[in-house]
Amino acid sequence: MNASTLALINQLCMNNLQNENHSIYLYKNYLNMRLMKNISLFWYSLFFILIYGCTPFDKIYTHEFSSGFFELKAPDTNPEFVYLSLKEDSLVVFPVSRNMKDRIPDKSNSHGINISSISPGSYLYKSTFIKTSVDVDLSTVILKFRPAAENVPSQLSSNINGIFYTGFRKDYFKLKSSVSEVNEISSFVRHTGFDFGFFAGIGITPLNPTVTMNRITQEYDGMVFQKGFSIFGTYEDMSVGFAIGFDTLLDHNKNIWVFNNRPWLGLVFGIANF
Repeated sequence: MNASTLALINQLCMNNLQNENHSIYLYKNYLNMRLMKNISLFWYSLFFILIYGCTPFDKIYTHEFSSGFFELKAPDTNPEFVYLSLKEDSLVVFPVSRNMKDRIPDKSNSHGINISSISPGSYLYKSTFIKTSVDVDLSTVILKFRPAAENVPSQLSSNINGIFYTGFRKDYFKLKSSVSEVNEISSFVRHTGFDFGFFAGIGITPLNPTVTMNRITQEYDGMVFQKGFSIFGTYEDMSVGFAIGFDTLLDHNKNIWVFNNRPWLGLVFGIANF
């Protein structure tokens, strides 16, 4: 057997070995893709079961006007700290005294009124109840904008994801009155608010040759750990905000994903308050 024959056999063996290694690589990536999809399916199934299965739909939003401690701001008076007892249409306001660190409602000096009977000149007309709290929410990033990176154009995505958010929150419950064409006065509570804080959660992102510098050949949805800062605005039952975040890919392709740990801008929607 001459040298050229040996070289040909050696080349064939090398090619077979490379093909075998490539097949193993593709098979591992296929298994990884299946695993990531199964984990994602489990996560989001659990997410929706908890939210829509265990919680009545009309109780999902809990940033609502209810009994508790508030700062009361009334026209032409200084703000005061009060305890509000709210039962259906009835409001009863108790002044609050401080005993060391405790807040004690003064039950001997209360003022009550029905919301529907508030009119110009009456108690609480155009008043605002302000509540400050620590907020813990379940939210979702409905849109993500990723700036261009590594010759890859800017990306706009809307993949399903869930985040836990915690931050500082302020709610404003303003008593409003309106007069109809027949001079009938109706009063209601207008709810607005804002909050800002940090979030973290799990999401998915598309992986393909374009966003991995052609280092992979298949396309799949990769799981990411997302974290960042967001600010929300609330109007009645809707809570929408903007976020600045970072995604970390949770599989072996994280080092070749061009958007790994790069900042993105997002539109965030509040789902549930705990």
